[in-house]
Amino acid sequence: MEAPERKFRAMTSATSGFSRRGFLGSSLLFVGGVALNACTSDPTGSGSGSGAAKVTLNHWYHEYGEQGTREAAMRYAADYTKANPDVAVKVTWVPGDYKTKWQSSVLTPDGPDVYEINEVTPDMVQQQQVTALDDIIGSTKSELNEHALGALTHSGKTYGVPMIIDVMYLYYRKSLLAGAGVQPPTTLTDLVAASKALTKGKTKGIFVGNDGIAGMRGVIAFSTGQRYLDGRKAVYATPEIADALTVARQMFTSGSMLLNYTTEWYQPDALISGATAIAWGGMWALPALQKQIPGDFGLLPWPKHGAAGKPVVILGGWSQVVNGKSKNVEAAKKYVQWLWLQNAEVQKDWALSYGFHVPPRASTAASATALQSGEAKTAVEILNQYGIRNTALWAPSVQKPYDDAVSDIIKKNADAAATLTKAQAQSQQALDALPQV
Repeated sequence: MEAPERKFRAMTSATSGFSRRGFLGSSLLFVGGVALNACTSDPTGSGSGSGAAKVTLNHWYHEYGEQGTREAAMRYAADYTKANPDVAVKVTWVPGDYKTKWQSSVLTPDGPDVYEINEVTPDMVQQQQVTALDDIIGSTKSELNEHALGALTHSGKTYGVPMIIDVMYLYYRKSLLAGAGVQPPTTLTDLVAASKALTKGKTKGIFVGNDGIAGMRGVIAFSTGQRYLDGRKAVYATPEIADALTVARQMFTSGSMLLNYTTEWYQPDALISGATAIAWGGMWALPALQKQIPGDFGLLPWPKHGAAGKPVVILGGWSQVVNGKSKNVEAAKKYVQWLWLQNAEVQKDWALSYGFHVPPRASTAASATALQSGEAKTAVEILNQYGIRNTALWAPSVQKPYDDAVSDIIKKNADAAATLTKAQAQSQQALDALPQV
């Protein structure tokens, strides 16, 4: 599972409330540190008071919902042009369906030079929508989370640089658990029992998403100590994973799951209101929880299942890539290197000033004061100990059969083993169809 787009983290709906400003949204061009309207300015900087720029980079962001993000992106671009007057940076803020727009744009010669994605698929590599960045990552690779890099890597080459790491785990209300005599669960069986014991009156035991699935589908295999993929082979149709889904289904069929709440799992409203005692959520919710229910919440990884099982938290987040078809690949790579590998203050500012996330570089995260105490420190410790993520081969076409199978097992009581076996064959077909890169 990937973290949803960061736009929702201003506590708004993930799919509503966005201004529609046309295909490219709005953009600003920075030449010699001067901001120009990109829709009307001469990209060479003519008339800006500086004609030094020899290269113009178009940097795309999706429309973040957190206040101050757009201004921060523009400030970073301006700072870069001050230090590198030969390079002008146009910041393009893209509203609405960002994925569809970047996918269309990179097919044209006028696509962005730098843009953000969640993962790099083999198709992107084959079609030169990205370019390898190993030369700029260099020795910093040892500091970057290996699982975050796994979603950006093919055949040993890394095609993106992580911008932020989001961590997803379980939150719980301490007072509700104490009132029911329930300890924070450490196994899936304990979680099922806890969800039943905590379901009282208007409070449900657990909320993993309005469909009763969202927060579980990405962790079940890992929590058994197994994987979804082994290289280019789908391997999730195992007795252990089938058993875990069968056990997890009990939370759905017992009536202990909160379903169809007014907001989704990525907003902490259900936990804050007491509509649920345990909730799947993301690290970005910490500030709201600290403000609304201070001292009355804790967090823990998704619990293990089976003899070889282990606790799990899932990584998500955004990464920057350089368009392989850009006319200015080397200039774009240097800009990405400055922004997301060399500039620790930018990385901390972007991760922690407008939301709550982990800077991907270990030394940067370690020096961030906001992550050194309380629940935030616990979240980072859990990330470092239990964090995991699927590789870049877990493409949408590969994942869909599995997602459909989980839905049938949880919601329709389909036979877990048979359903997973059928889905795994379909996932393997999709894997085989992916280009070898």
